[in-house]
Amino acid sequence: MLQSKRNRLSALLLACGLAVATYAVSLTAAGRDSDIPAAVVAGAGWNYRVVAEGLAGIDNLVLAADGSLYATQELPRGAGKVIQVRHGEVSTVVSGLNVPDGLLLRGKFLFITEETSGGRLLEFDLSAKKLRVITTQRNLEGIDMLPGGDLVVSEDIINGRLLRVRRHGPGPVEVLFGGLNRPEGLVVRSDGAVLFAETATGRVLSYKNGDMNVVLDDLDEPDQVEIAPDGALWITEDVSDARLLRLKGEQLEIVLSGLHYPQGMAFGANGAVWLAEQGRQRILVISGKNER
Repeated sequence: MLQSKRNRLSALLLACGLAVATYAVSLTAAGRDSDIPAAVVAGAGWNYRVVAEGLAGIDNLVLAADGSLYATQELPRGAGKVIQVRHGEVSTVVSGLNVPDGLLLRGKFLFITEETSGGRLLEFDLSAKKLRVITTQRNLEGIDMLPGGDLVVSEDIINGRLLRVRRHGPGPVEVLFGGLNRPEGLVVRSDGAVLFAETATGRVLSYKNGDMNVVLDDLDEPDQVEIAPDGALWITEDVSDARLLRLKGEQLEIVLSGLHYPQGMAFGANGAVWLAEQGRQRILVISGKNER
């Protein structure tokens, strides 16, 4: 991510009180173009194709019932956007954002997080074309909806938190869990457990009712996590020469390797998986085993 998620060095810089934003911007300008892997390699039984290109800062994805794909473009200083990709055409849905990252679609509402100090959690009404600020917090990233309708979001910083946020009413933001090492993408399981990537430790964790458990560890900067319709957990690694991983039961599978800073995922009704590959500024569609 543009703000603070390139590698564990950024976490060390943050801990030392240095300017991570400046570091991240310089790394984005230089490193992302200089260390591109030779090619993306699909695992046995999987295929992929490119469906959109030239999308700077492409980050998180959500797929609407009508086939529209919405995505954040994680750009700073008001250049950030939410875009719609439909029938090969790209249009701007929301502009003027500051490092927009997480994205959630529920009904006619898009929920957007900004990964900056003082970043906003936003609600955009697709019908009325109205944008409102729900809350302002620190380096917001992952977002999903809890049973009952409250939102859960993560802060992508050292000593980051999982937060419960009410959409309406004067109630305060509730800290579900603190002291985390750069919690990033998250997803809420059907039983209410929050699964999230803890990037700085290379783990995927599960939180429920005050209990924290390790789902996976020894990963290379896990970034976004999503649960497919078949119950499999999908994970991206936010590095160059990264992997797209699928955990079904206790079997961990490499779906794609050689990716260049992959980010968010979305799942189509036909079993296709949409993937944002930020380092190559494009969106891929993956097909294979999950279509059977």
